[in-house]
Amino acid sequence: MKSRLGFGNKLLLQVLSTMFIVFGITMFFVIKYSYETSQTEAKKYLQEAAFKEASIIQGEVDQTILITRLMAKKFESPFKTGIALEQKEVIQYFKDILNQNKLIVGIWFKIKDKTLLFPENMELAGKEGYDIVGQFNPYITRTDSGIKVSPGAVYSEKDAWIKGPMESGKLYITKPYLYPVNGKKVIMVSIGVPIYNNNQYIGVAGIDINLETFAKKSKETRYYDTGYFFLVGQYKYNLAHPKKENLGVLVTPTGNFENAMNRAQENKDTTFSRLKETGLVNFYYSKAVSIGNEGIYWNLFLTVPENEYLKDAYFIRNFSIIASLIGILLMAGVVIFSIKKLNFNLRSISSGLDGFFLYLNKETNKTEPIEIKSNDEFGDMAKSINKNVTKIQEGINQDNELLENVKNVVNHVGEGYLNKRIDKSTSTDSLNELKNLLNTMLENLEQLVGEDLNKISQILSSYMKRDFTATLDSEHSGKIGKEIIEMNRMITDMLRDNQEDGLSLQKSSDELTSNVKTLSSNATSQAASLEETAASIDEITGTIEQTNHKAQEMNAISNETKESATQGKSLANDTVSAMEDINNTVININEAITVIDQIAFQTNILSLNAAVEAATAGEAGKGFAVVAQEVRNLASRSAEAAKEIKKLVESATTKANNGKTISIKMIEGFTNLESKIVETSKLIDDVTNAAKEQSIGMAQIADAVGQLDKFTQENAAVADKTNDIAQITNEIAIDIVNNVNLNNFEGKGKSVNIVKKESSTKVVESSKTINKKISEKTSTQKEKSKVITAEKSNANDEWESF
Repeated sequence: MKSRLGFGNKLLLQVLSTMFIVFGITMFFVIKYSYETSQTEAKKYLQEAAFKEASIIQGEVDQTILITRLMAKKFESPFKTGIALEQKEVIQYFKDILNQNKLIVGIWFKIKDKTLLFPENMELAGKEGYDIVGQFNPYITRTDSGIKVSPGAVYSEKDAWIKGPMESGKLYITKPYLYPVNGKKVIMVSIGVPIYNNNQYIGVAGIDINLETFAKKSKETRYYDTGYFFLVGQYKYNLAHPKKENLGVLVTPTGNFENAMNRAQENKDTTFSRLKETGLVNFYYSKAVSIGNEGIYWNLFLTVPENEYLKDAYFIRNFSIIASLIGILLMAGVVIFSIKKLNFNLRSISSGLDGFFLYLNKETNKTEPIEIKSNDEFGDMAKSINKNVTKIQEGINQDNELLENVKNVVNHVGEGYLNKRIDKSTSTDSLNELKNLLNTMLENLEQLVGEDLNKISQILSSYMKRDFTATLDSEHSGKIGKEIIEMNRMITDMLRDNQEDGLSLQKSSDELTSNVKTLSSNATSQAASLEETAASIDEITGTIEQTNHKAQEMNAISNETKESATQGKSLANDTVSAMEDINNTVININEAITVIDQIAFQTNILSLNAAVEAATAGEAGKGFAVVAQEVRNLASRSAEAAKEIKKLVESATTKANNGKTISIKMIEGFTNLESKIVETSKLIDDVTNAAKEQSIGMAQIADAVGQLDKFTQENAAVADKTNDIAQITNEIAIDIVNNVNLNNFEGKGKSVNIVKKESSTKVVESSKTINKKISEKTSTQKEKSKVITAEKSNANDEWESF
């Protein structure tokens, strides 16, 4: 059985749920606010601490860088001032720097040319600041017992602290490395600044920073309980870390560390949280540290476990949870006690109401009163319920008596009698109103249908059997009985009228059938005549189309002949022009031949004179005489050739003039031919236009015949449809008379037997024949029209509209 919660338990559950929700929400916001406040304060504190540490480191390193730059300037000063540096002065200068700066572990300078600033001294090689090659190259370091001057390493451009500044030309900071100082290896970074003379590199001045100084500070500084900072250089090596083994180690950044280091190179700070191997979540603050204003950035990380800086938040959370649980338990006890008392009173009221409902549902004959002795709302409620239950019992008894009376009257009405009424009353207004409504309804029904419905039912049953001779008593049948009597009279009159109308309609349908037969016969004759007329029109139209087609062909041939004549005339004109050009050319040739003839004559005269002169000269002129004779022969030949050419040119001139005369006559012939062709084309156009007009006229005749064809077809369809209507009308008339004869009514005459007549088969057949002929005629007309249209469209676009 499915268990259910009572009202008290539901109320208890709702109250406790509300309390849990309210306390839960309150606790959530308290914890959330405390967490956010603790995080904000912690981040602010860590940010200030990171800024402080970064500022200290930046100040110390920047001071060291400034010293290195001043050292470089000091070694450049002799070239500007001309005052040489003293060895003792340099060593004392370095010692003063070491005494004032605890961060520096060593000071040095390296000059490429060992005699550039200080003289070479091989006797002091390896002592008093001279290296093994005799160059003054001191390395000043800090020891536990004081400051020590040692020989420095020989200048080598392979060393990072020399190579870096030399190649970059500016401040350079090396990666962390181990270097022996006074016999002990120290992890350090070197800061080098290049030294120049007239913009020429000559060496490096540098300072070594002991990273253990930063590591010691990182180890001694704590934030909260175990928080610390560590420093990462620009090459991602640890420059400070509380664990000695991590000092100088290359960091492999991933995830948030990588992002923080990348942002540090952009001089941006970063915060993030990270789960460590210990299972604790650490908060990290990354601070970018600018070194020397050279675009070099170190990265200071400050980290604190979250459980340390959220210690206050954890306390507030735990206190809130405990306080909430205690409050909930106390309030729950009070609520449970109150709800138990509430449940007892509710069960008493529920038990009393259950007994009353059993009485209402007729499962019991009596009901027990509710007993609650308390003087509160529940006691007042019990008294009110008991009073109303007693009143309801009395009303139910009256209602039952009224309903029994109603049942008797309804049964009497169900038998068809409307002369009884309801006489019982009750205290229930709605039932009294129902009684009055029922009595009024019975009065109205009696006035409407009379006292006895059975009589009306019998009369209607007779009418259903087509017997309209039965009647009612108008005095005891009510309003509907009187209307049924009037309806009987109307139906009797209607049946008589239908009998007469049916006989009259049958007679009219016979006359209509005869007229339709005549109309169909006339339509058949008209269709035959139209068919013959259409055939004749088709033949005439075909003949006109052939004439039109031939005329178009002649017109085309005429146009082609005209074009040929025009081309011949043009060619003849070109021939005349060519003859003119030949005559002009021949004239020029004649002139040239005349010139050649004159030249030949003069040459002959000159050769004759030459022969005379040669004869006068005797033996000396014999050779010249031979030449003169040959020149004379050539002149004679030239004269003869010129005469022959002249004859040929004159003959060509004569023939060219004859050709020109013939071409002129050809032009005249072509001109006459062209005019005749134009006249012929006009005649052909007249024939074509006449054929076109005839075609238009025949088309109009064909349209008229087609229109008559259409009317004939419509007449045939009307005749067919009229014949169908006549048949249907005849059938309706027969059905009306037969239906009337099925009824029995006053004034009915003898039964009239009407036989159904068949419609004229000939009329239908003739109508179908007409439709068939008209359909065939229309199909033939359309096919011919398609052929004619196609031919005209090919011959001339002007005929497409036809």
